[in-house]
Amino acid sequence: MVVKNLNGSPQTVCGCGSWLNHWRRYGKPSAAFAQRQRCAVVVCDHPIELGVPVQKEVLDGVRVLGMRGDASWYVLPLCLACSQKPESALMVDDGCGLAPTSLQETCGMAGTAGPPP
Repeated sequence: MVVKNLNGSPQTVCGCGSWLNHWRRYGKPSAAFAQRQRCAVVVCDHPIELGVPVQKEVLDGVRVLGMRGDASWYVLPLCLACSQKPESALMVDDGCGLAPTSLQETCGMAGTAGPPP
């Protein structure tokens, strides 16, 4: 799966306390990914350090097949180095378990999460 790193996105102020905690509660990674405990980026082997807001991307070559991106925001676990690639398209493990940033879909607490108004 390819995602776009949304650097500069607002920090969550939900009851989870951080995007990483939010992902841990709502990400639902595969058993293999959960056991691995490494950055979601396929070519990276660094430990998870942050939860990072992303959007699903569709590469130009696949767009021809009628596939489109997803405007929803999600959180996934990355290492510090991969999280600092602004607006980058990242190939991530399909089993990483994207967690929705929508508080209505997850922890339901008031705060800043998801795209800014």
